[in-house]
Amino acid sequence: MNLQSVPAGIINLATRINAAGGRGFLVGGSVIDILNNREVKDWDIEVFGLGWDQLEVLFSDLRPKTVGKAFGIMKLSVDGLDVDLNIPRTDNKVGVGHSDFEVTMDPTMSVREAARRRDFTINTLALDLSTGELVDEWGGLADLSNGILRATDAELFVQDPLRGLRAMQLLARKAEMVDPATMRLIRGMVNEFKHLPPERVGEEFKKLRKSWKPSVGLEFLVDSGWIQNFPVLEKLRGCGQSPEWHPEGDVWVHSLLAADAAAELRGSMSEEDHEVIFFAAMLHDVGKPQTTITPEMVANDEAPKEMLWTAHGHDRKGMAPADEFMQRLTGAEGGKKLRRKVTRLVGEHMQPWGLMAGEAKQGAWSRLHRRLSADGVTLRHLASICQCDACATSTDWRTRSLKSGEPNWEHETSQKVLDWAWEFENAPPDPKVQGRDLIARGMKPGPEFGVILGKCLELQDANPSWGVQELIDGVA
Repeated sequence: MNLQSVPAGIINLATRINAAGGRGFLVGGSVIDILNNREVKDWDIEVFGLGWDQLEVLFSDLRPKTVGKAFGIMKLSVDGLDVDLNIPRTDNKVGVGHSDFEVTMDPTMSVREAARRRDFTINTLALDLSTGELVDEWGGLADLSNGILRATDAELFVQDPLRGLRAMQLLARKAEMVDPATMRLIRGMVNEFKHLPPERVGEEFKKLRKSWKPSVGLEFLVDSGWIQNFPVLEKLRGCGQSPEWHPEGDVWVHSLLAADAAAELRGSMSEEDHEVIFFAAMLHDVGKPQTTITPEMVANDEAPKEMLWTAHGHDRKGMAPADEFMQRLTGAEGGKKLRRKVTRLVGEHMQPWGLMAGEAKQGAWSRLHRRLSADGVTLRHLASICQCDACATSTDWRTRSLKSGEPNWEHETSQKVLDWAWEFENAPPDPKVQGRDLIARGMKPGPEFGVILGKCLELQDANPSWGVQELIDGVA
């Protein structure tokens, strides 16, 4: 291979390793990205011939982070690139948990044996940073060329159940199919999910959002049986919708299309914002299974015929299951900020449609703005969810928009939300009446202050042109 695609900073690290008597190989996803002419996100160098203490001394000037010492992983930064240096190791499972491994570092290990512990053959490829030689001991190059995810070693593969979710995101990002024998291994690991820490599960879903078609990974959950570990998503399958409004199919299909639409927005916003949009778009209709009026309900006189396929209140009802799903990715005590943002967007995603239908004035939009702001999101975030929702009402949304016939995301409701976002950004609807204004009117501070200020704010929403004194008079 040509080393010209490898940054000088990475080559310099390898040169230092060679000078100290070791040898550096680029491994993992970075090799795949180079072979596919894609931008490399993660740089991983496996170092042979040098022990941990030698590496610490060799790169002490770069102030490496050694938080991964137990696994032989050293993190450092060079020329603005984040690099992981790792020493070849063996991982022997000694318990049921994801982290219950006995790790033994062995810098004398062969390249082939070091690669044996890697999950899929495409990740066993190693690029010699001295010669440019591509080392392919496990058939990874052929599998990469054919788009196949294949377990490197069946015995070692099943020791780590996280690999079921690794397959989910890698299939969507870097492959086209899972080897049948490997799929059988993954199906056999379904019940091991309970041993995985939430944050590791979350990392795999966060990688999934980097795919242009995350729906591929989500469908993999169904094919592999892993969907049972995510009951909030599983309930979407078979939940019917009105063919008139949703010709694409059931809520599951609709949600997959929304997730794919969200993927298209990556690059138009920060990574942090896109993470929120991706999860909110994927989960926006998780309230429908418990609110949808089905033909069976109509047949049993539980609901009138004209209510068939309606799901009134599914937005608010979706907040709890959305939070339940996110907790599987963050833990009950982790990721609270992300969970609040996602669940708020899920709970408000129908509001713009309702406000437009009711020809709502500024006050109603202002109240929506404040509810979103209280949980760290904005009308712009909500507009993106409305766009994804609209795109997901057709399987061919990439070839048209609702107005022009081009994939330019035109959508009347979303545009209205953006218009109000711009309005409030330029003239924030902050409360005009403050406690000091009440004191100036001779009122004494006390518990009633909050009640009065709340009523003033309601009046302000209904009468945005009123001044401070008019608002206080209106309450008095």
